[in-house]
Formats: sequence, structure tokens, C-alpha cells
Amino acid sequence: MLSDYDIQKLRALPIESVAERLGLRVSRGRCLCPFHDDTRPSLMLNRSKNTYHCFVCGTGGSGPIDLVMKYLNKTFIEACYWLANEHNVIITADHNRRPLGTKHHAQSSGPGIDLAHLESVIANKTLTAEARRFLFDERRIREDVVAELGLSSISSPVPMSGNLSEGWFNAPSLLIPYRDMEGKLLSVQARYLGGEKGKPRFQFPRGSKCSIYNLPVLSQLSDGEPLFITEGASDCMAMLSARHKAIAIPSATLLKPEDVAMLKSVKTLTNIHICPDRDRPGEALALDLKQHFPQIMRHQLPEGYKDFGDYWKTRGYKI
Repeated sequence: MLSDYDIQKLRALPIESVAERLGLRVSRGRCLCPFHDDTRPSLMLNRSKNTYHCFVCGTGGSGPIDLVMKYLNKTFIEACYWLANEHNVIITADHNRRPLGTKHHAQSSGPGIDLAHLESVIANKTLTAEARRFLFDERRIREDVVAELGLSSISSPVPMSGNLSEGWFNAPSLLIPYRDMEGKLLSVQARYLGGEKGKPRFQFPRGSKCSIYNLPVLSQLSDGEPLFITEGASDCMAMLSARHKAIAIPSATLLKPEDVAMLKSVKTLTNIHICPDRDRPGEALALDLKQHFPQIMRHQLPEGYKDFGDYWKTRGYKI
């Protein structure tokens, strides 16, 4: 079950960016209306209200979720998961579901997440066939990067804490540990690798804070050494495979003031780079970072590549 917080994040996605992800060609806030035989762009995408309306057939809606529901003929939940997957929005765990045949565990994880349990879950660094295919065949991530990041995987659902009612990681999934600058575990993100529809691509245990990924690299940074800021863990892995030190903002919409303050406190962080995704959220993230770090150096991806990970796996590109 999606939380109100998750739904609000999805409703806040820019309507033009969502239309472009749907395959609509947007120009100056308009595109051909897909809901009638349109020959002149009549579907208006209102940036300020984040709504859409066709001045010919009258079709309109209140935002991104409604647009996806109507265009792809999906239910509300299906549209939400489609948006989350396409825009790398992290959905919190579904805490009301648990596999049939399990019993409620007496142990409680308390007010925070169960870090001891998560450490035991990721202790086995074995990679399933799905994980190896994703990392090495599809993404071309170097094996030493995988080992350094402590990535692991699961082939069957695993509870997110000692309390079985606190949610389960879907399977098969890649497990991605998030740690602080000193290496202490903060949480674990699951990246679903299966093909079953309706399951979120990304999961975090309840109580997790969507912090910056690969923070330990900041404590290894020499004064003036280049650091790349990427969008999403997969892009960070690709940048590390290109032999650059890198961190990742979980998604373009999740740069928080406390993250900016923490980065500004790192005295050795003076040479910053970004290779933003080729979409509106990526552009917005680059502009936001520019405001906080005027010295940041931007690298533009060539036409036809949506993000750095896409370019790396195709070309083995190195900046």
C-alpha cells in the first residue's frame, strides 16, 4: 500500500517530463493529443499547476498519475509504480503484506530500522544469476567496484527486520547498502530484478532516510581531487567503473538541505563535477547543485543517451 508521502512525491513530478517519458514530443508546453486524431499540438501541459488539458477533445487531468492512468490504461497503483520506476522515485516498503504461511515475529525493531538484521542480510556477498547479468552484462560494472561497494543479492523474499510485519524485500533483487562517511550502515536499498508487473523497482525499509549514496568515498577524498555527483546508485557504480570517485543523490527530487550542508562541511570537496541525466529532473538537479556549488563543472551527455550509466554500458565512455 502506497503512503500519502509516496503519492505526493509522484504527483509532484513535472508533467512535461512525465509526458516525454510516455513518448510524447513536447515543445513549448504543448504536444499532439494522444486521445484523439490530433494534427496540431492541442494538449497543453501546465507547468505551474502540473496539469494537462486538450483544447480540442476536452480531455484533461489533475497531474502525472492521472496522465499515466489514461494514456497507458493503468490502475492508480499501476500508474504510481510506473512513475516511480521511470523517474527513479524511491517507494517505501509495503508494510501490510507478508508472504502466506508466515507468522508475526515477537521481536520488534523499535522506533528505528533494524540495522543488525540488515547487516546479517547483506553479509552473504553471493550474487545470483540475475544480479550478475544486471551488473556485469547489462551495466558493465567492474567486479572490483561491486566488491568495494559490498553489493549482494537475494533470490527469494527476505524480511526487512526481525519483525516480519515490517515489510519484505521483493526477489530477485540486488541489495545496495547505504553507509555514512565512517562506513556505518544506514540502510539497504533493494533493486528489483524480476519481471513481475506491479512491483516497485526500488525498496527501502520503513524509517530509512534517503541519504546520499557512497558517502565513505568522501573520507577518502584528497584536497582538490575530482568528485562526481550522479543521480541514482546505478549511475554512481558506472562512474566508479570509469575510475572516478563518485557519490549519488537517490533521485533528482531528493536533494535535501541537510545533504547540501553535509557536503559543504567536507573541506576537501573543492573539485566537483556532474553529468546530469538528459531530462527535466536531471536538469533541475544540475541547476540546484549549481546554486549551492557555483564551481561545479558540468559535462553534457551526447544526444541519444539518457544518463551516464546508459552511455557507460554502451560505449565504455570515460570523461
